[in-house]
Amino acid sequence: MQINLKKHYAPSKNHTYPIFLSSICVDDNLDPKDRLKRLRKRIYEEAGACSQVYVDEIVKPRDIQSQDHLEAVDDLIERVREANIFICVLGGSRHGSPIKIDSLNSAVSFFEIELYQAALLEKEIHFFVLDEFNPDPRLKRLLDILNFAFPEWINRERLSEPKIIDHVKRLVGKKRRQKILWPLRIIRTPISRLVQALYIDRVRQAQNAQILFLDEQFESRTGGSNQQILSSLQHKLSTERNEGKRLTRLWVAIRELMSSPYTEIKDRQLLEYWDEILCEWARAGAWYGLHGDTPLGCLAALNSVAKIRQDLKEKYEKQLQPEKTIYPGGALASAKYSIAKRLFVKSDRAARLNEALDDIKISLKETGSDKTNLIAIRGSILRQLGKTTESIKDYKEVLKQREEQSASDSSIGEALSELGFGFLRQGHLLKGLQYTKDGVHYMRNGTTAGFLARGLKKLSLAYLANGRLIKAYDTWQECKKIAIRHETFDQI
Repeated sequence: MQINLKKHYAPSKNHTYPIFLSSICVDDNLDPKDRLKRLRKRIYEEAGACSQVYVDEIVKPRDIQSQDHLEAVDDLIERVREANIFICVLGGSRHGSPIKIDSLNSAVSFFEIELYQAALLEKEIHFFVLDEFNPDPRLKRLLDILNFAFPEWINRERLSEPKIIDHVKRLVGKKRRQKILWPLRIIRTPISRLVQALYIDRVRQAQNAQILFLDEQFESRTGGSNQQILSSLQHKLSTERNEGKRLTRLWVAIRELMSSPYTEIKDRQLLEYWDEILCEWARAGAWYGLHGDTPLGCLAALNSVAKIRQDLKEKYEKQLQPEKTIYPGGALASAKYSIAKRLFVKSDRAARLNEALDDIKISLKETGSDKTNLIAIRGSILRQLGKTTESIKDYKEVLKQREEQSASDSSIGEALSELGFGFLRQGHLLKGLQYTKDGVHYMRNGTTAGFLARGLKKLSLAYLANGRLIKAYDTWQECKKIAIRHETFDQI
């Protein structure tokens, strides 16, 4: 007698599934007896025992025609983030159901947005190819674009349904064993090792060749980029404060732009769209923690921005404000600084920090650049290089300039916090505590969540250095709460 697993095990609404099975096309005319749908149901029930594998159409049946598509995307991405393993079963030929932006079909499908998120989060990814798989050009191009995360997909062995179910059962068993043995397991390789490995692979061996966003992979589509969709996404981004959700919407915008390669187009507005979207990607990615020499990282996006701005300068310099064509030295330096902090080979760390200083020098010579912010970034780089006295000199100059310019409380608070942290590094513990405390006080008046979380993190360390353990713990908890709510994971 076959046991009805659904009847005997009904996960709670908040149940976390360790494995996520990617979505499929949900066209209205899809036969409910379709082979791929049947296989997904069997994976959920037989391989996952209704509790181990998240299958969206079973766990959370949704009326995708009436639900806001970006809300559905946020639901799915939250499930991808919770899972340890991402499974993709490639069957049929379709790229997937398109995500609608204000009733318009975007260039991105639900399947793709999950795939991108799994790559972004560096999940353990498993591809299974059903023996009937025959990708259409759009799906094939997507897999090629994300080849850095899913190499050799085209050479995968075609499998029957029973074999795929057997593979998933093994993954479920593996996760269960890991859960049981968790207290005995060595903590996974820290992020610094991954960043170091990427540096060796993509910087040392490539003789410092610049990494560009998605390795400058684009997509040929009829009709080009839909500017109505791009404008709508720009509006949505202007009000979104959650960095993870910002990245998702930016990905949709980037994919919309990919039919208009910035390496080929002459249209000024599209080039400016590319510049703006990639700058926003780098900004959101910095708070989210996309640090490393990867095609989806902040540095890759900013290298592409530098290339786009050079193109804009050559073609439209007389028609644009100087800030539209300046070298993004501050942002590049900040990205390299963030990578350097995660490198554990001293010579590599110093090399990347000195590259960052070179970027600052270039930008300080240009008109239209924000000199105060550049000096602030330089101060952090010098601090990381162990030049604490020079670092503090820069932080003092930043604070002085912002006070003279009657800058916002949040800007003054950021300067106070950085200066206080410099004093801590110099051994002036009480002075450092006072400045970091004052910095957080000012930053509570309107600063972004990321800067406040960073200020609280520094204040927590200042309390710890002064032996005030309870205050350090409470401040750290507040920092974590803000970072998790706004997905500024770089700060925790």
